Amino acid sequence: MSKTIFFVIAICWNISLIQAQFGFEFSDSIPVEIGNDQLKFPWSGGINHAQFSTIDYDFDGLNDLFIFDRSGNQIMLFKTIEENGDYTYKYIHNAASLFPEDLRYRVQLIDYNGDDKVDLFTYGIGGIKVYKNTGNLIDGLQWEVVKEVLKSEMPNGSFSNLFVSSVDIPALYDVDGDGDLDILTFNIGGQRIEYHKNTSVENYASTDSLIFKLENECWGKFIESDVSNSIDLNSNFGPCANNGLNIPEVTPRHSGSTVLAINLNNDNYLDLILGDVSHRNITALFNDTLHANPNAVMDSLDINFPSNTTPVDIPIFPANFYLDVNHDSIKDLIVTTNASGSSENKESVWYYKNNGTNEVPNFVFSEKGFLQNQMIENGKGALPVLVDLNNDGLKDLLIGTYFQYLDPADKISKIQCYLNTGTSSEPKFKFITDDWLSLSNSGYALRMHPTFGDLNNNAKQEMILGRADGLLSLYKKTGPGIQDYSLEEITLKDYMGEVIDVGQYASPQLFDITNNGRLDLVIGKKTAGLVYYENIGTKNQYSFKWVTDDLGAIDMGNIYQTDNYSTPHFVRHEDSLHLFVGNQIGNIHYFSNLDQDIIDDNPFVAASKNFANINTGGFSSPFVSQLTDDGRYHLFVGTDLGGLWAFVADKDSEPALKLTKQDTAEKQILVFPNPSKNGIINIKTPALKKLQLKVLNSLGQVIITKELNQPLNKIDLSTYRNGVYTLLFISDSGDFTSKKVIIK
Repeated sequence: MSKTIFFVIAICWNISLIQAQFGFEFSDSIPVEIGNDQLKFPWSGGINHAQFSTIDYDFDGLNDLFIFDRSGNQIMLFKTIEENGDYTYKYIHNAASLFPEDLRYRVQLIDYNGDDKVDLFTYGIGGIKVYKNTGNLIDGLQWEVVKEVLKSEMPNGSFSNLFVSSVDIPALYDVDGDGDLDILTFNIGGQRIEYHKNTSVENYASTDSLIFKLENECWGKFIESDVSNSIDLNSNFGPCANNGLNIPEVTPRHSGSTVLAINLNNDNYLDLILGDVSHRNITALFNDTLHANPNAVMDSLDINFPSNTTPVDIPIFPANFYLDVNHDSIKDLIVTTNASGSSENKESVWYYKNNGTNEVPNFVFSEKGFLQNQMIENGKGALPVLVDLNNDGLKDLLIGTYFQYLDPADKISKIQCYLNTGTSSEPKFKFITDDWLSLSNSGYALRMHPTFGDLNNNAKQEMILGRADGLLSLYKKTGPGIQDYSLEEITLKDYMGEVIDVGQYASPQLFDITNNGRLDLVIGKKTAGLVYYENIGTKNQYSFKWVTDDLGAIDMGNIYQTDNYSTPHFVRHEDSLHLFVGNQIGNIHYFSNLDQDIIDDNPFVAASKNFANINTGGFSSPFVSQLTDDGRYHLFVGTDLGGLWAFVADKDSEPALKLTKQDTAEKQILVFPNPSKNGIINIKTPALKKLQLKVLNSLGQVIITKELNQPLNKIDLSTYRNGVYTLLFISDSGDFTSKKVIIK
């Protein structure tokens, strides 16, 4: 057996780390309502700047919905479910594990080699990188790099990168109708469309190669303005005058265009839909039908497409996608924003239903916020907090946010409120307001982060609000209502009367760090380090004393992102102190058994720097709480995309996290050889230790279950496809550990 080694993973893990990794599982069981409607995908994490494709990811014959979000390079999957002829979507969590790890800026899924499996086109340095889909029903999705970057033959016979800007989305389309996939993309100057012809069929009588030649340097014979998105049709500028034969001097303009190739009127001549950076509209360009597609000439346009209905008006930089999203076999038009961090991010997916046919589409506006209106969505960078606002014994949900986009010069931060209208065993959240306490009018700028606690022993939850300017404000609870709060101190001060100021982006938590019955104050911030103020007052009167700006010496930055934007969350479990910290990178650092480290002022040693394999793509924010009366913990994680992921302690880890248990025998499990060339794996287990083994494939499916009763055991994976498999070892006590093996 000879295959590529896909991953190299350490195989000996500390059991406390393993318990952390497997202590929680994703759960969408808690219902969320807006008005009288229950959201279909409340815990799917939000959407900012999405790119849409379809893929049959599980090879069941049904196309599923694939979304790549430029904001944090996040991947989402919605599986198509068919029941008695009715079709629905189901959100699939952690879909990123099914795709290559280096996807960034853009992802387009399209079958280039005619095997009825969509392949993957993404950003390569200065152009396009291509992965071939080699998966199947048994082994699941598999990807093979076929081109690190596409090349194209220039008119002078040399080969260069087939240039596509990192902010552009090209059209991948069979322009000349010969069966292989051609590319239409704006030139490096950004004013005209280049047609790169795929010569696979001509050279090899097959579509399975990606060999390109720059065939036309002014495809469509139009020029886009270098200062706006206006179009000059039938242009004679540069190569446009000579049917695309010369390369003029490049004049760089504003960078950013999206191209959708589509036949809009069933005349067999290719039309275009363009989106442009800094603009809100999309423009349709229509072929004159006098020239064959390889030498197309656009002779008319619709600058407010589609003008027969509500035209696109979405700030800013629209991107267009043509696919069936309502399961009627007719392709619809989806329009999204493509300017990461600087365009609409709350209702950024516009859905135009195709009331015509695939041959003669008739796009009719259907809704803003497609999919987003079925999930918790608060713009960019969600910050979840659970607190009982109305003293009914049930914890309600507040969600802060980094910002919601308003226009190019204006962003706003709000806190959403969801009231828990369920029970102590079955929580249910109901949307109350998008702007709790009207804090968007407070002048606090962006990223408001609240924390709650009884600071004066009056059985009421005061609120300390972290602000973008690094300051904190104190609010007093004034009544039983969920919005009965009034500003007590505009700037919180310490016991000496000094203003508490952490620089930028304060993310506070009130928590009894020292376990003395008084709530201390820990504050995350933009730069590295957690700021710690000990409460030296009494239960009836808080008094915060600065201790350190670097509690635990925690730094979660890297060489690319030196800032932290830390969001700390302490939990006391079984009388032991634990800490979860979110950060700008998007993962969660977990620290266990910290009481002695607090006393001795020791650096905290992370039990995991990638807790539960959670990665939000940026600005993660964890909140752990016992939401129900069964003793199990719930973990809510705010994502960069403005929504939440929800996790619950695995039922096998009752009563809750089990983060403190140690089992030194588990460390002694040995797996060898690894990698294995013949598929035979030896497993050495501790003496007198009975374990159950489950072997999981790349889809997470259990393919082997076996009792390990001997000190030395063997498993045979030689009949399975080469790749990475997970070995899950479960003890009689319910503890488990995991190891990865590679078959090559």
